[in-house]
Amino acid sequence: MPRSARTTTIGDVGEFGFLSRLLPGMRSAPGVVVGPGQDCAVIRCGRRRYLFTVDALVEGVHFERGWFSARQLGRKGFLVNASDAAAMGGRPRFCVVNLAVPTEYPVHELIALQGGIVEAASETGAAVVGGNLTRALQLSVSVALLAEAPKRIVTRRGARRGDHIYVTGTLGDAALGCRTLSGGTARTAVYSVRRFREPSPRLHAGQVLVDSGIASAMIDVSDGLVQDLGHICDESIVGAVIRSNTIPLSPTYRRALGADATLALQGGEDYELLWTVPKRHMKRLERIRARLGCPITCIGEIVAGPGVCLIGADGREAHLGTSGYDHFRSHV
Repeated sequence: MPRSARTTTIGDVGEFGFLSRLLPGMRSAPGVVVGPGQDCAVIRCGRRRYLFTVDALVEGVHFERGWFSARQLGRKGFLVNASDAAAMGGRPRFCVVNLAVPTEYPVHELIALQGGIVEAASETGAAVVGGNLTRALQLSVSVALLAEAPKRIVTRRGARRGDHIYVTGTLGDAALGCRTLSGGTARTAVYSVRRFREPSPRLHAGQVLVDSGIASAMIDVSDGLVQDLGHICDESIVGAVIRSNTIPLSPTYRRALGADATLALQGGEDYELLWTVPKRHMKRLERIRARLGCPITCIGEIVAGPGVCLIGADGREAHLGTSGYDHFRSHV
């Protein structure tokens, strides 16, 4: 069949290509402060504002059955949602859960999975208040989270030329852990596997950064540094320059891959925070650094654009695309 006559599929356009077609046609509604296209929607209920987000982990897409205990899978199912709230300075409050389960799935594991969700939610100050259970061919965990919104709303849209780009923690560890679990490397990296299995959403750091007023734009690193920085650039209509020798890599990552930062740039699932800071707020950032509770690293700056440019250790520039995880073009 000629290509022109074939129906275009979601696999042809990819996740973000589809969203670029869908989102412009979506109308707002009363009570919507921030609509689709951000880490969370912001909605107003009476005098209060809330962050609202949903995410899913699907067997064969995000994980294979033997990679997690049931409890670990439940915990991660909640924590990836909490990371979206962290990216906007939110405080998790309530969630509902949808579990899609094959008929042969053991009941004791289902109880452990649900227990992992409840446990992780409780640790962040949230409560599981309802849900749904359905039959499916593959296991999946979906969580919809409501979080208390801060007074000041920070999205992906506020970055401006001259802003510095920062990231929390280290990058690439979760992707290395996923590669280890899938047999792509002979080296067992226990730390990286743990980072993949159980992310640590930077809720406190996100709250401090937003409440302090120094972050001009922010996102969590779920689909890879380059791709997520690209979202900030696209939403803010700017570009970015990052330096390869400043990308924070853990000792475990360096032992396994040396100075090759490919997984750190493109791997995803680190759930660290990526944000921009205007130059006028740099002294304020230094004053609150200790309050963040985690290491932070400046990796570059915002420029007029477009796109993301990487400056290598040899000083050469490489213009990067939006390479990273795409649900319809990437596979476990």
